[in-house]
Amino acid sequence: MKTVTKYTLLFHRYLGFALSLLFVIWFLSGFAMMYVKYPTMRQNEKLQNLPVVDLSQTKFTLQQALQKANITDTVRAARIGMLLERPVYRITTIQNKNLTIYADNGELLAPTDTLLARKLAIAFVKNRCQPEKLETLTETDQWMAGARSMGYQPPVHRLTMNDPEKTYIYVSVQTGEVVQMVNAKQRFLAWLGPIPHWIYPAVLLRNRPLWNDIIVWTSSLGTLMCLAGIAMGFIRYKRNNEDSLAFSPYKKKWFRWHHYTGFVFGIFAFTWVFSGLLSMTPWDWAPSTRLNPDENKQWTGGIFNPKLFTLNPSAASLLFKNNLALKEIHFTQIAGKPYFLAYQDDLHTSLLSAESSGNKPFNLFQSKQFIQNIKDLNPGRGMEEALILTAYDDYYYTKNKDKRLPVLRVKMDTPEKTWYYVDLKTGQVVLKHEKKSRLERWLYNGLHSLDFSFLRYKRPLWDVVVIILMLGGLAASSTGLVLTGRWLRRKQNKVSGKKPVKARIS
Repeated sequence: MKTVTKYTLLFHRYLGFALSLLFVIWFLSGFAMMYVKYPTMRQNEKLQNLPVVDLSQTKFTLQQALQKANITDTVRAARIGMLLERPVYRITTIQNKNLTIYADNGELLAPTDTLLARKLAIAFVKNRCQPEKLETLTETDQWMAGARSMGYQPPVHRLTMNDPEKTYIYVSVQTGEVVQMVNAKQRFLAWLGPIPHWIYPAVLLRNRPLWNDIIVWTSSLGTLMCLAGIAMGFIRYKRNNEDSLAFSPYKKKWFRWHHYTGFVFGIFAFTWVFSGLLSMTPWDWAPSTRLNPDENKQWTGGIFNPKLFTLNPSAASLLFKNNLALKEIHFTQIAGKPYFLAYQDDLHTSLLSAESSGNKPFNLFQSKQFIQNIKDLNPGRGMEEALILTAYDDYYYTKNKDKRLPVLRVKMDTPEKTWYYVDLKTGQVVLKHEKKSRLERWLYNGLHSLDFSFLRYKRPLWDVVVIILMLGGLAASSTGLVLTGRWLRRKQNKVSGKKPVKARIS
């Protein structure tokens, strides 16, 4: 037992020396993470800054525009909007090429030059300010962390605007689209929260595999360090006086307070770093929460087919404008049938069959067709439940209540007990859960953010609970950092020949 205790102590000690500063940074940045997000311009923010479209000059259908522009790559996604005063198709191919085709003459947009980029940036902020500096970036910078998930890539023009907020606007060279907007306040807060918390400097953004390995290994070692510390906390537990709450045998105050704070808050520190590790889904232990490629192909009815969209978007836009301040139309294919999905913003949408004229817009798909589609994804399996949710459950939810409702939830009797969530406003499977992914939701979101239904919408109770736990974790980490600093000072004194201050870790 003495040998086990000795090596457990040494394991905790030296990992603590290596990781104590990182833990302090994680906890300090965690306070900011409670209220600050990484500044990525999501679709809803972009839509709010776009002008209402005028598609009256659209002369070509999507298929005709592709032929006119001599695009032979298979299209993966398409939408139509405006580029200044002209309607344009924005195309993404299966080779991840992003292209823009003018819908009024079928010409492919040439690479966006600096003059056009300036005009686009000014229009995006509705002429409130002007560019004072323009740089063309050929690699990802600090504020392009969402480039891959948002569907754009360098090169981009970065324009620094002369507004009081010192806004950066990013314009894609390939598509002539504003893809990111971030102001000085957002940049400052990101350095307090997401960047140190996720170890997210630009140099690692450009090397995702390296970044992934760093996060997985540091959080794995941190998990083991916490477990060893919890074990030592119980091993060293000793009450000499039944009338006193003191239980630490350490005489020196920093050792004693590290024992106290670690004993009380060590479990939280462990669950927090362990859940952070699971956020990376290491070793692919949890399945994806999206349809796999085969399922997605079956859901859409095959490869995206531009020929199906025979209705001219200009005619569709006239119908949509009766109910929406139309900003963009997305082309969507479900079970082999084409639809126009019109956006004012993420919460205000409308649908229209894109096969022919004479149809009327509608807001929601009927759930029956999707129930059958989900059964077709799981042949020979029974259905346990089909329910339309008008409120969030424990898996389809958001703290800010900004996810679309209603959704159809279908539970299938598969070996993995698969659940599907279908957005009835878009016809897309927005979430798919199996046993392991549901477990991962609780182990990550539950433990890391205290994302429990009985707490997450009860503010400020959630804030108070999280802040208290974070302060405890910070205290345990900070006392560990002090002990690390004192150990390093003793080592430095020993090397320099100075008489060391007597101290002992035991």
